[in-house]
Amino acid sequence: MHSRAGAPSSISVRLAARVLMALALAGAAGCQPASLVNALLDDAHFRVERDLAYGKDARQRLDFYRPAGQAQRQPVVLFVYGGNWRKGDKATYLFVAHALTALGYRVAIPDYRLYPSVTWPVFVDDVARALDWLTGPEGPAAGAPVILMGHSAGAHTAALLATDPGYFERAGVDAPLAAFVGLAGPYELPFTDNVRPVFASLDEPAAVQPVALDVAHMPPTLLLHGSDDTRVVPRHSRRFRDALASAGIPVRLEVYEGIGHVELVAALAANLRWLAPTYDDVARFLRDGDSPPQ
Repeated sequence: MHSRAGAPSSISVRLAARVLMALALAGAAGCQPASLVNALLDDAHFRVERDLAYGKDARQRLDFYRPAGQAQRQPVVLFVYGGNWRKGDKATYLFVAHALTALGYRVAIPDYRLYPSVTWPVFVDDVARALDWLTGPEGPAAGAPVILMGHSAGAHTAALLATDPGYFERAGVDAPLAAFVGLAGPYELPFTDNVRPVFASLDEPAAVQPVALDVAHMPPTLLLHGSDDTRVVPRHSRRFRDALASAGIPVRLEVYEGIGHVELVAALAANLRWLAPTYDDVARFLRDGDSPPQ
């Protein structure tokens, strides 16, 4: 279990940063304070194409980031944000693309349709469709292997794509998975009153439980979680780690002491990396494990 090191000594600075990032991610719910975090980021090392359509619906759009002035790594990262399946905006997560393009990766961040406008499996199919367009013959990452990455509900969606081939088959996805990075995903989905309506069309709960699906073809995997996460407790990542390890999949789990649900992903932001070693662990994992499948 990781503990934080090198953090500023001022409790007020830590608290201010946490509040700022919590507000920033709340921007997906209709506020705009995410711009306060993203405005601090320079954009010299990447170029972005915004609102690329992968479908006809207004929510079927993605932002595509390319590293500028350096060799691009072959895999493309598809990042799926969370938001309780009810909210989210790709622009909020510019700080994720900023971090990953600095490592040389092309990054796609799609919007997708949300509850209550749709229920499962529509939002998962949307992300699969985004991936098909992205890596298809006419897409900006045509033929590239894919690193699937997600946070919270987005990590759950990404894990479903990696463990249930039905989504890729319906969307026509033919891209190989090079790696999976899951941040605080509910991989053993609890059917609470909050979750149940999102999956109202589901007949069998096991169909959306990545821990119970076919993990045998998962790529090398990194799972990150905060020990103080009360929204998605660390048990989910531990159970998923155990399922992958039992199937012989290379998997690494890091649980960060004292870190909560939002701080985990916030620590990818360039000015908030002292919160947790999220960025360093992701960078190390991708450096060592992003070779495409043979």
